[in-house]
Amino acid sequence: MLNKLLKKSFLMILVLISGLFVSTIDAATSETTSIYVHYYRFDNNYTPWDLWVWQSKPKSLEGQAYNFSEDNTDEAYNLGGVVTVIELTGAIADATEFGIIVRKPDWSSKDIDNDRFFSVSETSENGTQHIYLVQGDPLIGYFLNDPDGPSKSPKFTQSFFTKTDEISFKTTEAITAESVTLKKDDVIVEPKSINITDKSGVITLNEPVDFGSKYELFAVFSDDSINNIIVMFDGIYDSADFENAFYYEGDDLGAHVTDTKTTFRLWAPISSAVQLNFYSSGTTVKDGGTTDTPDRVVDMIADVNGTFYYEENNNLHNTYYTYSVTNGQQTFEVVDPYAYSTGVNGKRGLVIDFEQVNPAGFTYDSRANNIINNTDAIIYELQVRDLTTHSSWNGTEANRGRFLGLIEKGTTFNGQKTGFDHILDLGVTHVQLLPFFDFGVVDETKLDDEDYNAFNWGYMPLHFNVPEGSFSSNPYDGLTRVNELKQVTMAYTENNIRLNMDVVYNHTGLSADSNFNQIIPGYYHRKTETSAFYNGSGTGNETASERAMVRKFIIDSVVFWAKEYNISGFRFDLMALHDISTMNELNNALHEIDPTIMVYGEPWMGGSSPLPALQQAGKENLDQMGNVGAFNDDFRDAVKGSVFNREYPGFVNGEFSSQIINRVKYGIVGGVEHEALTLSGLSQSKAWHGDPNKTINYVTAHDNNTLHDKLYLTNEITNQLDKIDEMVMQAYSILLTSQGVMFIHAGDEILRSKPNANGEGFDHNSYQSPDSVNQIRWDQKSLDDNLKVYNHIKGLIALRKNDDSFRLKSAAEINQAISFHYQAIKGLISYQISNDKDVLVIHNANDNVVKLVLPRNAGWDVVVSNEGAGTETIRSYKGGSGIKVAPHESIILYKNNSTENVSSFQSFMNNVNGFTTIDAETPQTSTLWLVILVPLVVLLAVAGWIVFIVIKKKK
Repeated sequence: MLNKLLKKSFLMILVLISGLFVSTIDAATSETTSIYVHYYRFDNNYTPWDLWVWQSKPKSLEGQAYNFSEDNTDEAYNLGGVVTVIELTGAIADATEFGIIVRKPDWSSKDIDNDRFFSVSETSENGTQHIYLVQGDPLIGYFLNDPDGPSKSPKFTQSFFTKTDEISFKTTEAITAESVTLKKDDVIVEPKSINITDKSGVITLNEPVDFGSKYELFAVFSDDSINNIIVMFDGIYDSADFENAFYYEGDDLGAHVTDTKTTFRLWAPISSAVQLNFYSSGTTVKDGGTTDTPDRVVDMIADVNGTFYYEENNNLHNTYYTYSVTNGQQTFEVVDPYAYSTGVNGKRGLVIDFEQVNPAGFTYDSRANNIINNTDAIIYELQVRDLTTHSSWNGTEANRGRFLGLIEKGTTFNGQKTGFDHILDLGVTHVQLLPFFDFGVVDETKLDDEDYNAFNWGYMPLHFNVPEGSFSSNPYDGLTRVNELKQVTMAYTENNIRLNMDVVYNHTGLSADSNFNQIIPGYYHRKTETSAFYNGSGTGNETASERAMVRKFIIDSVVFWAKEYNISGFRFDLMALHDISTMNELNNALHEIDPTIMVYGEPWMGGSSPLPALQQAGKENLDQMGNVGAFNDDFRDAVKGSVFNREYPGFVNGEFSSQIINRVKYGIVGGVEHEALTLSGLSQSKAWHGDPNKTINYVTAHDNNTLHDKLYLTNEITNQLDKIDEMVMQAYSILLTSQGVMFIHAGDEILRSKPNANGEGFDHNSYQSPDSVNQIRWDQKSLDDNLKVYNHIKGLIALRKNDDSFRLKSAAEINQAISFHYQAIKGLISYQISNDKDVLVIHNANDNVVKLVLPRNAGWDVVVSNEGAGTETIRSYKGGSGIKVAPHESIILYKNNSTENVSSFQSFMNNVNGFTTIDAETPQTSTLWLVILVPLVVLLAVAGWIVFIVIKKKK
C-alpha cells in the first residue's frame, strides 16, 4: 500500500515537473504578441515625451503615437523609467520590423534625430518582447543591460564650438571643472577657463580653433566611469572662419571619369576618416542583392578645404560606390551627394562616363528654338506617370508610367490623340515635369507588384542629381535611367518643346538620416537652439541655403542638369525658404549657359523659418531677384476662387467684389503697376512681380483641386454644375490672353478630375494617391463638353503664339498698350491692347447676356467666343455696332480697318434699343453726358413726331 502511495506521489511529482517544464518550453517559444518599449531619461522628465511607431517591414505603414506610463514591470525587465506597449494586432499583427522616434507630440523635438528600427522576434518569453532606449543614446537594447544596447552611465550629451575660442557642453549630471579634460589631436590642452553651471559648461581656449585638428572632451563621472565626446563645429558653421577654412570652390566634387582616370572627392570637413567602397552591383541584400560586402575598400586622403580625395588610373565607368564616413565614434556608409546615378532604391552611387551612356544623336546645349523672352512660354505641368497609366492611353504596356511613355507617338482613343501626341497637338512651348530626381519614397523593387502603389509626386528628395528609378524601365541598372531621360529631352527638343524641371532643394527627404547630415551633422540644415531641425518646409527639415557649401551644392546641381540633360527651366518648390543671394547666383550661372533658361518658384514656404525675412526669396523680395519669376496666387484665386474653401468663388463663378476684379486685372497686366489697379488690394499691397517675365499666371497646379473639381465644389452650392465647361473655357480665356508667363496644369484642357479613391468627393492632395486618382483619363477627351473645352484652349494657345500683343516684354510696353473699358458693368472685365494690332478682349462672367457698343473708327473681327477659338475670323462687326456677349463668355476681337462703321443713327438706335451705352473709346466720365443726352434726344424725337402729325392733320 505504501509502495503504491509512493508510486502515485512520484508520478504526480513527475507530472508537475513535466508540466512546469512544458510550460517553460511553451513560454520560451510563444509567438510574440506584445512589445514592451522601456525608456529612461537622465533628467527624469517624461512630460510630454511619447513614442512614434510605424511598421517598416514587411511593408511600411502609417505610424501612430504611444504614450508612456510609469514602468512597473518586474525588476528583471525594468529600466527604471517609463514603458509603453505595442500590441501586435490588426494591421500590424504580422510586423517583422518597426521604426521608432522618441519625440514631443508637436514634433518640436526628438530625443534622437535619426529614425531607428528594431526587429520583432518571432518568439519571446510569454509572447512578450522587451526593447530598451536611453536618452541621447542611439543604440537599442534587446534585453536589460544588453552590452550592445544603450548605457545608463552618466555622459556628455552635447559638445560644440559656439565661438572660435569657446566650447559649450552638456552632461547628464553635474560635474566639476577638475574632472574635465580637453584634448587636441589626442594631446591634452590647458584651456583658459572652464565654467560649469549644473549640467552645462563653457570652455574658453587660449587660442582660436584650429579647423584642421580634432578636439575631444573627457570627464570622470560620479560612478568613476570616463566618458568622452568629439567637439563638433555646429555652433560656428556660419562663421567667416569656418567658411574661410573649408569652402571648396572646385568643380570636381563627386566621381569624375576620363578615358584613363577616375577621381573621387567628398567634402567632409569634420570627419576623421573616409573610406571609399567599390561594388560590382548597385543592389543591397535588403533589395534582393547577393552581398553587402564591398569588392574592395580604399582609404581616401584628407585634402584641401575639408575634402577627401582618391584617384585611380582606370576608367571606372559603371562601378557602384559608397563612402564610409567617420565622425567621432560613429561611422556611416553614405551615398555621394554628388552621385549622378545609383542602383535600385538609391543605396549605392554609380560612376558614369556619360559619353558611353548617351543615346544616339544626343547633342549637348541643344534646346527648342521657341522662346526669346519668358513671356513667350506656355508651360504644361505634368507628372511622369499621369500621362500614360490609364488604359485609354493605348501605348506600349512596358512604357506605362515610365520616362519612355512620355515620348511614345501614335497613341489614340476614340479617334483622339493621347499622351505625347496630345501635348504636341495642344501647342505648348514647355513641359514642366514634377520632380524626376531620385525621390526615394517609392520602393523600386515593387514596380511589378499590381497591389503596390508606385505613385508619388516626388517632393521628398533622396539624390538630387540622379533620375528617379521608378520611371526607368530597369531601376536596378543605374545607366538605364540616365539614357532614357536623355531620350525624353531629345524627343521634346526635336518636336520644338522645352523641358522644365520641378526641383526641391528647400529640404531633404530624410533629416538626421540623410546623407548630408551623416557626412557633416547639422551643416546642411537649419537647427534650433536645442539642435532640433527647423521645419519651414512642413516635411521635417529645411536646408540652410545661406551657407556657402549648401549654396554651392544647389548651384552645382542646377548647372549639372542644365548642361548634362539640356534642361530649359527650373521651378523651385517653396522658394521663400531659399535666400536671395542663392537664387540670384544660380540664376546668373544658368544664364551664362543659356539666357533663355527659366528660373521661377513658389514665393512662399510651408511653415516658419529662422531665415530672416529680408533674406527670403519670397513675394516681398522678388524685386531683388533679377529675372527670377514667381507664381501669381493673387490671380489664381481671383479667377476661380479660393483653393482652400469650396464656398469661395472667383470671377468666373460669380464673385465680382472690387478685390476680385482688381486681382484678375493684376494678372491681366502681367503683375506690373497699372493705372487700373488698386495696389493696396493686392497681397503685398504692391505690384510685387514688377515684370511680366517674372509673373507666372495660372489657375491651377498639381496642388489643391483641379479646375474642374474646384468649380464643381463651388457650383454645387449655387446649383450651376451645368456651367462648368463654360467657366473652364472662360478661365483659360482670361489666362491665355493675359500678359506674363502662362502655366497650365495637365488635363485641365479636357476637364480633368481627381475623384477620391473611396469614390466620395475629390482628392485635393493626391501626392501619394494611386494612379486611379491621378492619371489623365483619355477616354474622357472625346466627350462633347471635354472636346469642346480642349479645342477652345488649343485655339487660345495658337492665338497667343501667333500674336505678340499677348506677350509684351516690359511694364512700359504694357502700360502704353493696355487700357480697360466698360468698367461700370458688373461682372464684366474688358480691355484693349493697342500694339501693332488693336485687340479687344471682353470677359462676361454674368449669368445674363451683356449688350455692348463696339468702338468706332473701324470694324471688328471675332476670333474667340463660345463658338470657337483660334486665329480665324468667326464673324465680323462694323465699328460702333452692338454686340451681345453671352453669359460666361469671353470674346476676343481684332480691329479691321477695311470694315466700315455703322451709321451714327444706327449706332444711336442700338443704344436706345437696350445696348449698354458705355463705349470702349469713350472715357468713363462721358457716361453722365450719355445719360442726359439720350433721353433729351428721345424727347425731341417724340416731340418732332407729334408736331409732324399735328401739321399733317391740319393740312
